[in-house]
Amino acid sequence: MKESIGAFSLFNIVIVFVLIFAGYISMSINYSKAYNVKNELLNIIKNQGGVCSSSNRNSECYAFSQQVTDYFQEANYRSTGVCEDGWVGYNREGLLDSSNSAFCVKAIEVRSNTELPNAVYYQVKVFYQLDLPIIRSFFEFSITGETGRVFEPNECAQQPSQYEWCR
Repeated sequence: MKESIGAFSLFNIVIVFVLIFAGYISMSINYSKAYNVKNELLNIIKNQGGVCSSSNRNSECYAFSQQVTDYFQEANYRSTGVCEDGWVGYNREGLLDSSNSAFCVKAIEVRSNTELPNAVYYQVKVFYQLDLPIIRSFFEFSITGETGRVFEPNECAQQPSQYEWCR
């Protein structure tokens, strides 16, 4: 009887360590995937000159939405979260969605008093979870990143010849 209790305790310790190791591996894989998704979203936003501000796929938002959709399908990324105040949530199709957001975006305006045009920085927040076997999603984390300077497109529409970057 004494040996069976000792073996049972040892078995429990082994199970706990296996769960901790599986959780660590799961978290590192999820973090790596979220980091890659964040970087690609920053590239898409920078290349598109901003984000789509519409809740449906119209002509101005089609390129942004299509690139986001294609990337999320390729990356097989399914984590979602809730955006905080001041952040705008987007779903996996690149459309506005505050209830089931795949990523959040926050625009930070940079006003210039000189002859330089106004610019915007975009911050992106992507979610990932600690998934333990049997327990499933245990904790939710987020990772943020920031684009470089994106010049406001409305400045080009008003005075395209004044700014070198509009041409």
